[in-house]
Amino acid sequence: MQFLELILLFITLVLLIVLSFFGKCRKIQKLLIQISLGIFVLHMIFEVIRWQMAFVYLVMIVLGLFYFKKSISYLFFRILGFLFAMVLTGTSVFYATTMPILKLDEPRGKYVVGNTLVTVLDENRSEYHTKDPNDKMELLVEIWYPGRQGSVTKAKTLWSGLYSGRKDIISFFTNYLQEIRTHSFPNLEPVKGSYPLILFNHGLQMFTSQNTLLMEHLASHGYIVASIGHPYESIRIDLGQDNVILPEFVSSFEKFNEGMQWIAEASEPIEEARKTIASITDPEERGKIVLASIEKADAINNMVVAWTKDTQYVLSWLLSDPSKLRGLIPDINAAKIGIMGMSIGGATAGELCKVDHRITAGINLDGLQYGITQKDSLNVPFMIFASDDGTGMNDFLFMQSTTDYYEYHLNATRHADLTDMAIIWPILKFYGQSGELQGRRIVEIMNTVILNFWDQYLKGKPESDLSKTFFPELTIHSNTGNSRL
Repeated sequence: MQFLELILLFITLVLLIVLSFFGKCRKIQKLLIQISLGIFVLHMIFEVIRWQMAFVYLVMIVLGLFYFKKSISYLFFRILGFLFAMVLTGTSVFYATTMPILKLDEPRGKYVVGNTLVTVLDENRSEYHTKDPNDKMELLVEIWYPGRQGSVTKAKTLWSGLYSGRKDIISFFTNYLQEIRTHSFPNLEPVKGSYPLILFNHGLQMFTSQNTLLMEHLASHGYIVASIGHPYESIRIDLGQDNVILPEFVSSFEKFNEGMQWIAEASEPIEEARKTIASITDPEERGKIVLASIEKADAINNMVVAWTKDTQYVLSWLLSDPSKLRGLIPDINAAKIGIMGMSIGGATAGELCKVDHRITAGINLDGLQYGITQKDSLNVPFMIFASDDGTGMNDFLFMQSTTDYYEYHLNATRHADLTDMAIIWPILKFYGQSGELQGRRIVEIMNTVILNFWDQYLKGKPESDLSKTFFPELTIHSNTGNSRL
């Protein structure tokens, strides 16, 4: 919790006790109310007002009103009110401590990390989420890159795309994140030289900066990382000039229910396959069952195809005319292009590896390999990094690999753990959406393993044995050496 929040909480609890059980101490009550108002004003000036503390604010206001009540209520009602106020205060404390304002660890590479945002317009493709035929496909691209040490500015705030621009329901719940500083510096002067490019696609209804800690880690070690935001399929996209796009399901309960129904129907074949393969140990048999279920998921397969086209267009845009990016990011080494993504974005990575010869290697973070090329061979080095939720679901992809293939299973994790949420929102553990492994350990393992993979296949550093690990939380299967799946 913020410093003044703690003081305000303490003063509110003391005031609650005094008003509930020491009703005749009017001078003390008045003094406490004055102090609480003063602290609250300072809190508004120097700290962020966040929704997590709303119940404490409410209790403080009600207590202030009760001060002006001349008569003292019966003890039973005072005890009842005291207990109710304690529940409200405890609720605020719970949300404030499980969605905290914290200090993020610095990336460990030698470069300072720059960050910039660009929008890319594909005038040859219509935006299929709207009915306007003149609405063309516009994508947001957030880029992290190695920056020059001497030109550091004020650091970017965490997940800023969720609350920048005009206000809405998403920005209301995430606005407090502006108090968390990343180690990325907006529009930092880039270093000179040519660096490998890693493209990234977020998960469905996620956002470009969902893996900021990983992006900063890679950029600090000499990579350009470009994360692509897909309007209407990201939870929030700020394209600038007051053009903020939210998915339709945010606009009404009806659209929300329709969205939930769409997800349930699209996921039904996969959930059935997941239950079927639970008792099957043969990878080949598991792969056939999952592959058959994926082929039935037309809606998600079509989405992966669309995202693949988005990614190809962004890649072509980044490589086509280097002069438009000169001064914004370092030069891109066009011979060293990686693709990475999480969930649906991970499926997009696998799809792109099969259809685009410009890709050198790819990583899928916990994504089931949807798309339309599942039966095609995988001809570039590839890694699956899976949580407990995704382990064993891409065995068919392994069977089709003609080059180095790795599947890393990070034990005691859930799907959301493979994003920054593992650290930023410990509350997920209370709702069963996060595993037992601690967030900082997850980030440490992911950053190390993923950097080693890219160093080997994009930078050609002395080959390390990626089929082995020093992390006991990892289980690795690969088609290299003696560790074949």
